[in-house]
Amino acid sequence: MSQGIIIGAGIGGLTTAIALAKEGISVTIYEQSHEIKEVGAGIWVAPNGLKVYEELGISKDIITAGKALEKISIVDLNFKPISEIIGKSIERKHRFTTVAIHRAILQKILASFVPKDTIILGKKFKSYTQTKDAIIAEFDDETKVEADFLIGADGIKSNARLQMQPDTKLRYSGQTCWRFVTDFDFPNEEGNMYEVWSDKKGLRVGYSKINNKQAYVFITNYEKAGGKDNPATLKYNLLELCYKFPLIIKQLVNSCNVNDIIRTDLFDFKPLKSWTDGKIALLGDAAHATTPNLGQGASQAIEDAYVLTQQLRSNTDIEKGLKTYEQVRIKKAAYITNASWQFAKITNTSGLTKALIKGVLRWMPNSINEKTIGQTLFA
Repeated sequence: MSQGIIIGAGIGGLTTAIALAKEGISVTIYEQSHEIKEVGAGIWVAPNGLKVYEELGISKDIITAGKALEKISIVDLNFKPISEIIGKSIERKHRFTTVAIHRAILQKILASFVPKDTIILGKKFKSYTQTKDAIIAEFDDETKVEADFLIGADGIKSNARLQMQPDTKLRYSGQTCWRFVTDFDFPNEEGNMYEVWSDKKGLRVGYSKINNKQAYVFITNYEKAGGKDNPATLKYNLLELCYKFPLIIKQLVNSCNVNDIIRTDLFDFKPLKSWTDGKIALLGDAAHATTPNLGQGASQAIEDAYVLTQQLRSNTDIEKGLKTYEQVRIKKAAYITNASWQFAKITNTSGLTKALIKGVLRWMPNSINEKTIGQTLFA
C-alpha cells in the first residue's frame, strides 16, 4: 500500500485525504498553522463540489450546516436584475444548487472525517527531493519525512510550486476585497445571493445567508495592492465607499464586528503548463489560484481531489497516475482561471463601458446564463 504526504489542511488538502482514505490509500497531512483554522469568512460550494462530497458520503452534512441558494442575482444599485441564475433549474440538471456556508464550519466538517493522528500541525513545508523509490519532504524545523508521493495543497503562495515552477509570478486583479460574517436577520430573501454592481471601477457588494443566523458579505473595490485599514475608521470608510448602495448593504456593514472584517488583495497567476514533477503534484490554489468571481475556487480544488484519487486508484505507477490527473484537470482549471480573470476586468470598467456591459448581460436570457454556468461547472 502506498503512503502519501499532503501539504496543507485547507479545503483541498482535507478533501484529498478523505477521498484517498476511502480508497485505502494512507496519507499524513502536514499543516503549518498550530490549529486548523481557515482564514476567511464565507464560501459558496458549487454543485460540482457537492457532487464530489456526495460521492464521499458527506454532502448532507455540508448542506445541513449551510444554506442552499434559490437564486443568484447580479443587480444594479436599484436592484434591477443584470443577470440571474435560478437554483431550481441548476438543481434539476445537476442534482444540487450552490450552498453558502461558513469556511470554518466547512473545514471543521472535513477535518472530522480525517483521523486526528493523520494531521500534524505546526509543520511548515520547505522543499522536496526525490529518489528512484521515494519523495522526501523537508520542513522549516529541519525534519524530513519520506513517502511514495506528495501533494502540494499549500495555497497560492505554495512552496511546493515555488520549487517546481520558480518563475511563476502572481498577478494582481486591481481589486481589494473586504469580507466578513455577521449575525443578521433577513426579513425576506431567505435563499437568495445578491451581487450589487455600482457604476464605479471594481466596486460591488455580494451577500447571502450562510445559515439561519448569519450572513456572509464581500465588498470589492478598484485599489492599489498593499493597502492597510485603520480599525477605528474601517466601518465608516466602507459605509462611505458604499454610500450609493441600497440600505440593506449599509445595515449589513453596521451590524458586523470590525475585528471580523478581513481585507485581501485579489491575486491569481497565469495558468501553468504543468502541475507535476515525478512523485509530486500540485492541487487547488497551489496549482491554479483563481480570483473569486465565479465562486469556483473551492470547488475546483474539490474536483482536483476527486480526480487525483481516481487516478491513483487506477494506476499502480504513481507518477503515471499523477500525470494523468494533471492531464484530466489542467484544461478545465485554466478555463476557470481565465474566465474569472476576464470577469474581474469587466467589473473594473466604469461609465459608458460598464453601462454597455450591463445592457448586454440583461439582454441574455436566463437559459443562456444557465447553460454557461453548466459549462463552467461541469465541462
